[in-house]
Formats: sequence, C-alpha cells, structure tokens
Amino acid sequence: MEADNENHQTNVVESDNDACGHECDHGNSHGSSSDGENSVNDDYDFEQRNASRFLGLLTCSNDVLPLEGMFMHTLRIRDPVFERVSFDSIKDDCLIHYEKMKETAEQVLRNFDGQISLSVDILRCRKAYEYMCLKAHFITEDWNLGNWVLNFRRINATWEDDCLDGAILKALRGWDIGNKIASITFLTDWVYDEGIDNVKEYVQEMKKLQFNDQIFRLYCCADIFKSMVQDAFKVISGTIRTIDELMYSGKPSYLWDLAYDRLKMALECEAKEEFGKEEYDNCDKPSADEWKKVEGICKLLESLYNAAKALFETKDATANIYLQNLREVRATLTKEANSSDSFIRDVAAKMHERFEEYWKNMFFVLAIATVMDPRCKITYFEFSSTKYGGNDDNTEVSTMILAIRSLYDNYNIQFPETENRVSNPTSSDSGGESPRQVKRGRLSSDDSSNHLQDYQKFIESTNQPLKSEIDMYLEEPVLPWTQDFNILSWWRAASPRYPILSRIARDYLPVPMSVVTSMDAFFTIEREISPRYASLKPDLMNAIMCTRSWFPDELKSVVVSSLGFEEMLEEMDFAEDLYLSLRH
Repeated sequence: MEADNENHQTNVVESDNDACGHECDHGNSHGSSSDGENSVNDDYDFEQRNASRFLGLLTCSNDVLPLEGMFMHTLRIRDPVFERVSFDSIKDDCLIHYEKMKETAEQVLRNFDGQISLSVDILRCRKAYEYMCLKAHFITEDWNLGNWVLNFRRINATWEDDCLDGAILKALRGWDIGNKIASITFLTDWVYDEGIDNVKEYVQEMKKLQFNDQIFRLYCCADIFKSMVQDAFKVISGTIRTIDELMYSGKPSYLWDLAYDRLKMALECEAKEEFGKEEYDNCDKPSADEWKKVEGICKLLESLYNAAKALFETKDATANIYLQNLREVRATLTKEANSSDSFIRDVAAKMHERFEEYWKNMFFVLAIATVMDPRCKITYFEFSSTKYGGNDDNTEVSTMILAIRSLYDNYNIQFPETENRVSNPTSSDSGGESPRQVKRGRLSSDDSSNHLQDYQKFIESTNQPLKSEIDMYLEEPVLPWTQDFNILSWWRAASPRYPILSRIARDYLPVPMSVVTSMDAFFTIEREISPRYASLKPDLMNAIMCTRSWFPDELKSVVVSSLGFEEMLEEMDFAEDLYLSLRH
C-alpha cells in the first residue's frame, strides 16, 4: 500500500475478536511465566526483555506488526533472541508505551490555548462491523501541525454508548477537551442531524461556537468528489466494463483516479487504432458513440482529477489550499452544465448540483483559511470575481469581508491584551542617532509639565488614526505565488506582528477539509480494515493507532533505521499480506 504513514494508518486498522472470528494467541505473556522460568538465564532474559521493548516501540511508531509474518521471520534469522519474544509480551509493552504517551498527549491538549477541529473516519471489517477513527487537528504554539488519533474503536448503531455520537462524546469527555472543539468533519453517508446535535450541544455547554454554529458541522471534500465521479462513471458503466475486459482482463479499479487514467489510456489507444489489431478481433470493443461519451466524461472530470491530486496528495495539507482548486472545479461544472451536448449537460448538471450544496455549506471556512494565506488575502477574491464574474461572486466577496472582520473583532474582544496597533506601519520604532543633550536654561517643573502636555496634544492632533492588525495585514501587498510556500513557517515568523490574526490562522488552517487523503481519498467502495490487523484486541488496536499518530516523524525514522531494514519496512504492507495469504 501507499501513502504517508498517518493516512495509511486509518485505512489499515484493527478489529476485535468477534469482528474477525478469532483471537490473537501467539504465546504466553512474559508476565505469566513462573518465577523459576524467569530466573533460568538472567542475561538472556534481559536481552529478551529489551527485544520485546524494542518491538513494542517499533509497533507503536511504524506501520509494522511483529506477528508470525515475514518481518518476524527475518528478525529471528538475524538474532535468535527474538525467538523467545512472545506476542503477549510485545502487546504489554505496546500498552505501556501507550499509557506513557497518552499522559503527555493529555497534558498537551489540556494546556492548549487554541481551538481543535475534529474529523471522523469510518472503516469496516469483512464481517460488516464499523470502526470509528476520531482525530484531533490543531497547530501547536511552535506552529507544528498536529493530526492526532484520539480514539479508534468499534461502533454499533443499536447501542447507545457505542453508536457514533455516543462514541465521540465518550472520547471528548475522556480527553476533557469539549471546551476547545471548533468543528467536526464527517463523511457524508454518516450524517444524521440528531447525532450531530448531541455532539454540538455538549460542546455548546462549555463554549460559544463561532458564526452561530454555522461552521461546526463540516463536509468531507474527498467524499463529495467521490459522489460526483460516481455520477459521471455511472452513465458509461457498460463502456468501462468493456474497456476493463479489453485491457485489464476484466479487473475493475476501485480507485477513481486510476479508473480515470485507464479511460485516458484507452482513448489514446483508440486514437492510435491499437484495438484494430488482430489480437483484438474476438474482443468486444466500444462503439464510436461510446468512445465519444468516454471522451466527454474524461474532459468533464479533468479539473476534478487535477484538483484531487493537488489537494489529497499534498502531505500535511492545510485548509488554505482548497478554495483555489475548488474554484476551478466549480467553473468547469458551471460551464459544462450549460453545454450544447445534452449528454454532458445532464451529467454535469447533476454534479454541479452536488457541488453547489457543498460550496454553500463550506464557503465560510474555506474563505477564512484563504484570507489567512498571505499570497491570497482579499486579493484572490477580487481576482476570482473578475475572472469568473457573476453576482454571486460579488456577494460572496462582500459577505466574506464582513465575516473576517467580525471574526477579528470577536478575537480582539476575547484576547484584548494581545492586539498590536500602530499609527504608521512604514515608520521605524527605533534607529537613527541618539538625541544629544543641549544645555539650556532650566525650566520650572510646572512649565516643563505644561510644555510636554501641549506637545502631546499636538502629536494626537496630527497623528494618523491607529490601524488594527487586520487593516495592516490586508493593506500590505500579497506575497508572490510559490508552490513550495510554507504557510506555518510564515505565520510563526509573523505572529509577533499579528498576535490576534495569528490566533485566527492557528485555529482555521488546521481544519480538516477532507477526512481522508492520499490513496484513501480515491476509493469508490467502502474501505476495509487490513487483514493484518484483524486479530488484534480492542485495547491493543486503539493503543497502536493512537501512538502512531502521536509519535514525532523524526523519531519514527530513528526507530526504523536502528534495525537497518528501512527498504524492507517500506514494503512491509505488501509483504505481510502476501505472506499471510500464502500461509492461509
């Protein structure tokens, strides 16, 4: 499997005994051995304990499970001490690592002085059980992005405490962060008003939600993309099956970006008359009209495909990159919904309807994050309004300006001591020659006081009005556009100058616009838990998924490199699945 470790971990997760049919029993726990057995060889047992601790650390930090698979087999060849390390021993060490790291994570979130956004992903086991992955998204005081798993567990719609909203509420109470929650992003299929209201009411008991809770419930961008792609593929489903038979032995692709690439490749082969060769004589082939429809669908999906690649394949993407890409998608759908081709017009109209509903619900939070990008600010909206035109765009710009100023005023009231106001942003606060004392006749104290008061009144009458941070920020020119721009580094440096705006940036840039990214964002079917995790019990599953998200990336690489197995670990997902499939 692909992708960065964090995104993969929510795709590859566990299940409990009932869900997958058997318990994991790979040996006796080191804690259950008799005292006599533990003292047989102290030196060897010491090495064994160290080996167990190391494998526990490896399991908690990287996408590796030291079961009876290829990885464990390789370790045993390398060092016989691993022969005596039981699975139960490793499990105990994983749980110890989890408890220690959770203490630190709880302290970080307890002391966090900003807002936290949540995301909820749903995965399934082969026996149709559902699992929830609840994540917290935030930016630390030193401007690092945090995407932490708070809870990974099975949910059941018929049990009150185990239903989705019940599981979310239980986790929030356990972490005691209800007063910091700003928003929550769901998959569309798992939206129901009563459950969302339950979570919202709990949060509102502890804090006031911004914009009258209009941006509390957010929608997953990858999910709306999937729905639109399915609308497009549905009308040519028969042709897609014919192409799969023709080129891929009938094997369909469940990743829509790959399915799109296949259609583009098929069009290229058709243009080169590849399918006219003798080897294809006995194969069914699309008709000329079907090829035309495929070409039209590919053209319709091009902007969607490009936007998805830019959004979902960017590591540690922040919310500011979304609106510009979505604007292009919206423009394409608007244009094609008025196409002279009735086939494309009908498909585009349905996709456009879906997108407009998403746009209406998400525009505020998308716009705020975009304004917080110093390459965009208000200037991007002015450009966008000019390029795409329409009364709706002008209205959106006006609404957005009012909203961002209202938001700034609210933060200014909440954090009045941090505001930075200046009368002349171009002047220097220091510098130049130090004033030289000139000996004069000495003034009386009363004369000196009156003189200085008159001078202060003169200054006040001639100075420019004080400018707020928001005025300073918006009036300064936007930065040149660069693809490798690091917005978190920019705000880290700019936060002393914009203390209130930097708080807004910290709260809105980490908002998860998509529940899933990387390869997971392109699935057109329900994602399942990997069989490699199928036998893990709930406590171990939750511990592994949480600690992997808490572990700093730089320390993950240290753990892996200490084995000297870096390349093998990169392919471990594939290798373990292959090994287990051959064994069973």
